[in-house]
Amino acid sequence: MADAVLGVLLDTLTRLPSQEANLVLGVEDELKSLEQELKLTHFYLMDLEEKGKEQDIVREYANQIRGLVHEAEDLIDAHVANIAQQRGDNILQKVARTAARIAKRRTVAAKINGIKTKFEALYKNRDKFDIQIAQKKESAVEDDLSRSARWHMPFEKADVVGFEADAQTILQQLLGGYAEREIIPILGMGGSGKTTLARNLFHHPAVVHHFDYQTWVCVSQVGNNVREFLKALMKNAMAGDETTEEIRHKIFRILKSQRYLIVLDDVWETEWVEKLERFLPKNALGSRVILTTRIEGVALTVNPSPHNLKLLSLESSWELLSKRVFRGKECPPELKVPGSDIAKKCGGLPLAIVVIAGVLLKIEKTVRWWSTVSSRVGDILCVGQIIEIFKLSYENLPYNLRPCFLYFGLYPVDSRISSRQLVKLWIAEGFIAKKEGMQVEEVAEGYLEDLIGRNLINLVEKKFDGGIKSCSIHGLLHDFCISKASQEKFLEVCGDYSSSPGNARRLAVHSSTIRHISSCESSSTLRSLLCFGKDEERLSSIHLKCLYKGYMLLKVLDLWGVVVDDIPSKIENLICLRYLRLKSDSARNLPSSLCNIFNLQTLEIVAPLIERPQVNIWKLRELRHFYFYSEAVLPEPPKKKVDGGDVCLSNLQTLSSISPDSCTESIVSELPNLVKLGIYGDLEMHKDLVFKNLSKLKLLRKLKLKRYRVYGSLARIPDEVKFPPTLIKLTLSQTELQSDPMQQVGQLPNLRVLKLIDGAYIGGELDCTKCGGFPKLEVLKLVNLGITHWNVSIDSMKSLRNVVINRCGKLDRLSSALKNIATLKEMHIWWPNERVVTCARDVETYKGNEQFKLMIYHPENREGVQ
Repeated sequence: MADAVLGVLLDTLTRLPSQEANLVLGVEDELKSLEQELKLTHFYLMDLEEKGKEQDIVREYANQIRGLVHEAEDLIDAHVANIAQQRGDNILQKVARTAARIAKRRTVAAKINGIKTKFEALYKNRDKFDIQIAQKKESAVEDDLSRSARWHMPFEKADVVGFEADAQTILQQLLGGYAEREIIPILGMGGSGKTTLARNLFHHPAVVHHFDYQTWVCVSQVGNNVREFLKALMKNAMAGDETTEEIRHKIFRILKSQRYLIVLDDVWETEWVEKLERFLPKNALGSRVILTTRIEGVALTVNPSPHNLKLLSLESSWELLSKRVFRGKECPPELKVPGSDIAKKCGGLPLAIVVIAGVLLKIEKTVRWWSTVSSRVGDILCVGQIIEIFKLSYENLPYNLRPCFLYFGLYPVDSRISSRQLVKLWIAEGFIAKKEGMQVEEVAEGYLEDLIGRNLINLVEKKFDGGIKSCSIHGLLHDFCISKASQEKFLEVCGDYSSSPGNARRLAVHSSTIRHISSCESSSTLRSLLCFGKDEERLSSIHLKCLYKGYMLLKVLDLWGVVVDDIPSKIENLICLRYLRLKSDSARNLPSSLCNIFNLQTLEIVAPLIERPQVNIWKLRELRHFYFYSEAVLPEPPKKKVDGGDVCLSNLQTLSSISPDSCTESIVSELPNLVKLGIYGDLEMHKDLVFKNLSKLKLLRKLKLKRYRVYGSLARIPDEVKFPPTLIKLTLSQTELQSDPMQQVGQLPNLRVLKLIDGAYIGGELDCTKCGGFPKLEVLKLVNLGITHWNVSIDSMKSLRNVVINRCGKLDRLSSALKNIATLKEMHIWWPNERVVTCARDVETYKGNEQFKLMIYHPENREGVQ
């Protein structure tokens, strides 16, 4: 993890000279020299951690590096903040401070050189770490190989609960099916029961009788040692004087004439799939290979339909727990409530349930004792086998994913986490490496997909385009993240009963934000503060003053869990901020000084009482995402930057929402990489301006047009309008269109999501019958409209997958053509009349229940009925 911390500092050093030259004036040579030293140390540390994994000697070295990195980061950030805060000085103040500023820079330069010298000394002493690692690794290999012998112990059949269908299906695959060799992958998170299921099948009497040869190899214990793998594969084929290649050929010849079953347990890399082709013959005798893995990519490499073991339901969890504890006997009625509570706290993870069952077996079966265990489930599971399982997953993570994974520890347990916010936080933290030809957000999304593919993070909901909308982390993995991150001095969590740590780099407040801010002294170490308060507390200007005076070097400030009374102008003191997110229901002014925080990448503000604030985004050169949930007004861009450079905001991807009168040609032309745009305000008055310049946004993918209710209706979309052909999502809200927009919108070649919301169209009929219209539309949402008819033909909307109709009470019927849209899979309808319900049921009957999901919601049943 020290390498990740080091990488963040390297990112800072790389970015500094390109931001504002005067910030590094007088120390640029020292910073450049330090950067070179850090790169050397970074490469060596990655190699060292790979060799030594979690050995104490590596931890010692990493801790020394981490301490130096933090020292350097504090020094550089403090220097930058100090220089930046003097930018508002007048001429006399600048002259008066010249001598002091020069002396200060000399002092900073000397301190940077001192830190560089310490790094050099650490790097020069690297040989002793290599030697000690080599010695320790030798003994570690012996330990690993001795542990692999556990599979030769006598077999005792384990309880398989919740996976009976998988067990039966795999048994049929083993005993029947095609004669060709088949690889059967079992996929799941650590502790989900993959190995237990495989072992039960491996020792099943019918399986033992069916195969000529069986063997079990724990791949994670063998590592990349081919000879050890061959030794585990067939011991009697080994000979001391034979080469590895000769042994491979011998095993290949022996297995070629036998029906074999080989279990490859705990496979981490796709390289093993390639090795299978070299080591195991593809005979036509019905041979099988069972492969267990936590990595989705490994499973999909061998079979597009792996057996994916999901977490157990509460009912199955209790069944497994009671089986293990009572061994076939009935559970006493008084223990069912605390027992069910214990099962629930195991989060559906079979290994956790088995561990807890072992504890319950050793204590009295009384309500008092079981209630005690229930209150300490987390503590019991945070040691021993469970932690070792999670630790193995963590150690097998690529280094770039480790800080991203541990970051989940900041969130409250059982949170549903927005991938949109998470990705922006990772970027602001400096965790995401740049890749040629890719936006950094795309790289970050790839990181998240990788963590999900490794069964460390759970996918909760997908976007319409297949991307990740929200995710979560298992409670036990969440505990592991907090423990590991605290050990690495990576983050801390402040809860109801915990005190605020004084030297944390990242801090999440899960309790009273006011209590934390009021009780904390200033900190030069804190870089990220995220507030998830249980209740929406109110932060006064006094509390905010504590923040911007006490935590001047913050890079991430997320106050979404609280409400601020005002947005003070002094917030510009947080000059290092990259990410700022807050909301206020009473603020009436957005200070212009906010745009002096030149490092800002993400700025998100909800303040409904602030009307048409001027936001000078042209000063925010690093800005990537701007969210203001009202009508922000952009000034015209300057003719040129003060330093003569380009004014173009090439990093900006999200701009939502801005006023229609801000959509001038001069503004739009300086936003070449804009992907998402929200326009809010008087659309009718400025429609020519808006629709004329939209076509200039060549990369625009998502567009939302919303009319502020005090302004007149938009009436109609001009006939000559040319939406960007790249548009995949369009939302119209409160526009009160009188003319049916479907004719124009239906011509968009790549549109996949269309939302008409809250009076977007006030006519009675929506006509979607034009042949070839909406060629790629997948999702259609009609919300709070007064339409009476929605016409569809069998020649339009041929990609439609999901329809949502919410509070369209006047809708008389649904088109029968919906039955013939082969792609249609889901329909959700809120508060319909009986005729619409009858039409929807007809579509459901025609398509069949297994192919189509219909949900109908009524005021008295908001959960919906199928």
